[in-house]
Formats: sequence, C-alpha cells, structure tokens
Amino acid sequence: MATSSRRRLRGTARDNVQLNTLVPQQDKDFVFDLAKRMGMSTGEAMELFIAHLRTEVDRDGLPSWFNCRNVPEALPIAKAS
Repeated sequence: MATSSRRRLRGTARDNVQLNTLVPQQDKDFVFDLAKRMGMSTGEAMELFIAHLRTEVDRDGLPSWFNCRNVPEALPIAKAS
C-alpha cells in the first residue's frame, strides 16, 4: 500500500475541468485519505471513483443501488383553495 501521494503525469489532465461541491468535512477527509492510501492525487482518485460509479449505472441512467422510491416526486405543499 502506497502512503505518499504523487502528482499525475504531465499533460494527463489537460482537458479536465474543475468540480466544486460542498460536502461534510468527514466526507472530504475520507476522499483525501483514500487518495493518499492509493498513492495518487485527489483528482486522479476522483476520476477513478466516477469511472467506477459509471459501471454501476442502469439503463435508466441511475446507479443500480439508488432507490428512487425514497425520493419524493413533488414537494409536500398543500394546494391553495
């Protein structure tokens, strides 16, 4: 298991774009720790995570493990009379 992170090879991120999102601190720490354990930059690790997630997407465009029945279709707002 590698413990030191490395930079990616020169030119391998030329067409990449930045992805910004807010997550809980523990999730950020988890991603950074995984990348460090994998011996790669967080950008490379995120690319691998996303590539893996793509392998789990069904025909409906959602990951096979995502249960959309738990997501409400509309906000529970009472109709005005």
